[in-house]
Amino acid sequence: MQRERNETWLCWRYVHAALFATGILTFGFLDAFTAVLMMEKYGIGAEFNPLMRELFITQGTAGFLAFKVLAAALMLSVPFMLYKRERMNWTTAGFLSVFAVNGAIAAIDNYIVLMSGQVGIGPELVVALFLLMMVVALQIGEIMDLPQKRMFKIPDEKWERMKREMGYPG
Repeated sequence: MQRERNETWLCWRYVHAALFATGILTFGFLDAFTAVLMMEKYGIGAEFNPLMRELFITQGTAGFLAFKVLAAALMLSVPFMLYKRERMNWTTAGFLSVFAVNGAIAAIDNYIVLMSGQVGIGPELVVALFLLMMVVALQIGEIMDLPQKRMFKIPDEKWERMKREMGYPG
């Protein structure tokens, strides 16, 4: 039983590590890299986020990329810091998955703008999609993790002892 639990825990660690790395790659690097290419081609106004525009102006390409990757790594570290004691495997996996998927969507959208000059999916829609995906993923994750957290079973020996102590017949 303990070996099976350790193997499951190890499997979840690999899943979380893969999702963490994928999130940093897509949400951090690919989105930033395609945004840099897009801003260099069409000007600073091509970036939707005013903070990122200002960062690009003041820090340049390297500072922009470094900030975006570091910010993604810090954001994706949140579930690991919050849930050290509790095992919230599905919730954490959902959280990390949303960043990985949304980073890919944002990078693809930037690439479409870069290649065609036309906005494929509006940035407002990408942000709204991100928020909706996050709410749904966290709710589903919480439901999936609930049986593991709230499982309560008294061992048979303890149950028999309790019945004897209460004078339960049988």
